[in-house]
Amino acid sequence: MNRYRFDLVTFLSDYGLGDEFVGVCHGVIMKIAPGLDIVDITHGISAQNVREGAMVLANSVAFMPQGVHLAVVDPGVGTDRLPVIVETAQGSVMVGPDNGVLALAISRLDGAIGARKIENPALMLPKVARTFHGRDVFAPAAAHIARGVPLEEFGSEIPVESLVGINVAEPRLHDDHFHASVLHIDRFGNLQMNVAPPQLAELGLTVGSMLEVRVEGRRNLVPLGASFSAVSEGELVATEDSYGLVALSVNCGSAADRLGANLGSSVIIGPPGSGATE
Repeated sequence: MNRYRFDLVTFLSDYGLGDEFVGVCHGVIMKIAPGLDIVDITHGISAQNVREGAMVLANSVAFMPQGVHLAVVDPGVGTDRLPVIVETAQGSVMVGPDNGVLALAISRLDGAIGARKIENPALMLPKVARTFHGRDVFAPAAAHIARGVPLEEFGSEIPVESLVGINVAEPRLHDDHFHASVLHIDRFGNLQMNVAPPQLAELGLTVGSMLEVRVEGRRNLVPLGASFSAVSEGELVATEDSYGLVALSVNCGSAADRLGANLGSSVIIGPPGSGATE
């Protein structure tokens, strides 16, 4: 029989691995709940990029066991933004700042059924720094929840409809092409876009088709392939990525470097000879 309500805490942040921040948060959790499993989703979210954190968290939680999902991308730390706990219909509990970083994952877990502010000092570290709530507020909360502390002990209830959401850009169809944007860039330089293969199929573009793609003003003819190997090494290819979106890649290279792209870069994509050349 399990000792704890949850055996697992997942952890996502923009802390990186060059400092002690991640390790210290692990230590805090383990002192409160010894033996708890901690899965680091990533600590490579771009600094203070709440939207990127929200998307990566949402993409990840569907593959995680039920547990406590801790996310700290918190440019508003020390301000009046709320530290929150959100109980989801799927059964997992989210912990983090109420700035939108939890919003997409909550939806992915069938929505929120309850939310509370973290305000009980007995469930925080004795001294709370204004600049490190990940260590002093959120990590202790995640550990105490996993141990089975009732959520009502953390603080006052807040309406789930008041939780801060986040806007993710939708592609815009204009004549025979989409105006889109880069949602995420992984460590391989693959550019995930906010366009899905069924949307390209509406333009008659399926695997084997050629696409005309303009990224940051650079026009490219790119095949839509089933995998990276649809092109020779060093060549551009568009594929359906592991989350069901269209990504631009270079076989054994970096599309981000090749195209000079960044998060949020504008993309125009359509068939050859389309408005992508405008």
